[in-house]
Amino acid sequence: MTVPLKVLIVSPIPSHPAVQGNSVRILAFGAELKRRGVMADFLYYGMEGLSKEQAEVMIGFWHRFFFVRSQPLSRPSHARSWGIDDWCADQLCDTVRELAATHRYDAIIVNYVWMSKVLTGIHGPLKVIDTHDLFGDRHLTAEEQGLEPRWFFTTVEEERRGFERADVVIAIQENEAEAIQDRFTGKVLTVGHPVEPGFLTGPWAPNPSFTFGYLGSGNPWNVRSVLAIDAALARDRVARWALAGTISRRRLSLQSHPFLLGVVERVERFYDVVECVLNPMLGGTGLKIKTIEAIAFGKPVIGTRDAFEGMRPEHDFHRLDTIDAMIGAMKAYTTSGALREELALSSRSLFVRYMAAVTQGYDALVTLIRQHRTSRARTRDDTAATAGTAGRFPNRLAAPAPPTG
Repeated sequence: MTVPLKVLIVSPIPSHPAVQGNSVRILAFGAELKRRGVMADFLYYGMEGLSKEQAEVMIGFWHRFFFVRSQPLSRPSHARSWGIDDWCADQLCDTVRELAATHRYDAIIVNYVWMSKVLTGIHGPLKVIDTHDLFGDRHLTAEEQGLEPRWFFTTVEEERRGFERADVVIAIQENEAEAIQDRFTGKVLTVGHPVEPGFLTGPWAPNPSFTFGYLGSGNPWNVRSVLAIDAALARDRVARWALAGTISRRRLSLQSHPFLLGVVERVERFYDVVECVLNPMLGGTGLKIKTIEAIAFGKPVIGTRDAFEGMRPEHDFHRLDTIDAMIGAMKAYTTSGALREELALSSRSLFVRYMAAVTQGYDALVTLIRQHRTSRARTRDDTAATAGTAGRFPNRLAAPAPPTG
């Protein structure tokens, strides 16, 4: 009987509730490992707090759940950016080392390069970083787009230092994998974001209340994009649209007056009432999980090139260059039944192609962990055999000669 692989996942973000892209990613990542027979433990470094209800759900989902209370942040190590270790407390690193020694994991997977310090001083498990995003010069990218840098950002050199602590670095999409390979001497693996095919498994909602809708978190890139399409829709009204997600908490002053669905506990509620999903993303980095989720629910999607980055779209409405082009696409969508059907089919086809690549990525990751365990066991066996031989014959040249005559 094959012994299950044992993995520790370390994250500053909780897996539950999955109401924003990073927690959705972490939850799906764990589910895919479990689906492949991996015993996945989860260590949450509580940067977003922890309620009793959250803890109970995570205890039920993960093989083991551990919690370390986060420490207050000190001043940045650099004048214009954070140092790679500024957000990673020594207490967390100590806890990871203790758990690694106790449970003898086959792999330790750290979410975000700026948590990579936990991999130092650990020997044995395969050391993996799931990047989610690129953070080297992220502040410069934000400033170029007229946004105030927020959350974590560092220099390319600091990010490179974090990568080098790992054996494997995971990119969430291919464009970022290429950038990481330029900064890292080890193995780079692309592992996208899996979503169940809701258009096959979920109930059919025949009468959506809104022609268009947007669902997203309140990060600066989303806010900028929503404000841009709101201004365009205020000038050129196309159809009624709805806004949902944690972006609703930003209390934006929107001129086109979308219907505010608020934070939905179950994303199905949003997709049940919206016919076509909008993603007017302008800039930003990483993978746009809300785009994948929308096509997984079988919804036609109208979005910019940035909204579909890393997904290889084929339909023109999946690679629009401007907000004005999105408004034109929305008008065309409302006037042509054939176009609506074509866009829905194209969105579903894109989902199938994308998920095939994602499945291969997770299979490759688990294969790497299994190969590492096998290699590690073989090394231990060789070491033990050598030690046993050395005990009998301290010097190979001093071994007794075979009898003669």
